This record gives sequence, structure tokens and C-alpha cells, in this order.
Amino acid sequence: MTEVILSRRHRKKDAVRTKIIAAAVGLFSRDGMDLVTVDQIAKAADIGKGTIYNYFAAKEDIVLAFMADVEGKLQKKAGRLAASDESLQSILTSFISLQFREKRPYYRFVRVFLGQMFNRTEQFLPFMVEMQKMIDPPLETLFRSLQERGMIRKDVPLAELILVFKTVHMGLSALWAIEGPPFRATEKVLQLEMKLFCEGLEARRS
Repeated sequence: MTEVILSRRHRKKDAVRTKIIAAAVGLFSRDGMDLVTVDQIAKAADIGKGTIYNYFAAKEDIVLAFMADVEGKLQKKAGRLAASDESLQSILTSFISLQFREKRPYYRFVRVFLGQMFNRTEQFLPFMVEMQKMIDPPLETLFRSLQERGMIRKDVPLAELILVFKTVHMGLSALWAIEGPPFRATEKVLQLEMKLFCEGLEARRS
């Protein structure tokens, strides 16, 4: 009985948390992060302001929670790429394409998020550090697996490889956000960048 009660409480808390995040993302997408208040989020979620603070210390924490949820879903799907029989170029292209596909329903929010990140880099720096803690582990798993399988050069330090890949990814994300649907130019540039990136990264055959 105790386990049933705890399970119900857990589901209820998850439902409230999801409701808060959905309301906040909707408002951020429409009005931008600076103009949205916690009071507005509470009203949109149809809950008390105090309830929000039971879950999040500030509205920026809601953004972090949302991005963490998205990244969590991506990590599960991206993990399968490490064992894929496809070419290196196809695997890395698929990794970035998966990111864009999962974030497309939140396109307007991602635009707001990137704008805030580029315009307020100093204020967003702690936030960005936390984001890297979510982004790096699946990349480390992916590239370590590819190295062990002999698909990429082993003379490139893993940390440097991930940094360069994330830099390429960030540039593509900016293009994706600027272009908007149907993202044809982004897809074309993605294919080209991954081709050039992989040509310098593939293991050399003796």
C-alpha cells in the first residue's frame, strides 16, 4: 500500500512538473525569457506561484529542466548509433539530424534560447556549464566506441574531438534557428560539413 501511495505521489509530482515546463516553454517561445514572469507561468499552468518554487528556484531552472528532458530522450536514441553498421559520415550526420528532429516541435523556443545565450553569454555561462554536463557523456560514449571500432583516428584526444564536434554542431544549430522550416539549407550544409569533418577524422588505412 505504501508503495502504491508513493507511486501516485511521484506521478502527481511529475505531472505538475511537466505542466510547469510546458507553460513556461510556451510563454518563452511567444514573449522571450526576459519578459515572462513566474506569476505568468503560474497563471498559464493554472497553479499557485508558490508551487513553482517547490520545483524550481528560478525561471532559468525551468529552461534547464526542459533541455535536460530533451537531452535525456536524445541520449537514449543516440546510444544506438554507436553500434550502427553505417559509415562514419552517416553516423555523425544522423546524430545531429536526430537533435534537430527532436527539437523541431520547439523551434520557436530554441530560437529564443540561442538568442539569450548569444546576447547574454556572461549571465548564461553557469547555465551553459550545466548544459555541457548533459551533452558530453553521450558524445564521449559515441566517439569512444567509434575509436574502439577503428572507425576514427586514435591519435586525436577524445576531449579535443568532442570540442570540435560541438563547435561544428553549434554553428549548424545557429543556421537551423536562423533558417527555419523546412531547413533545406541547413541539411545541405550539414551533409557537406560532416563529409569534410569525417575525411580528416577517419582512421588511416596502412
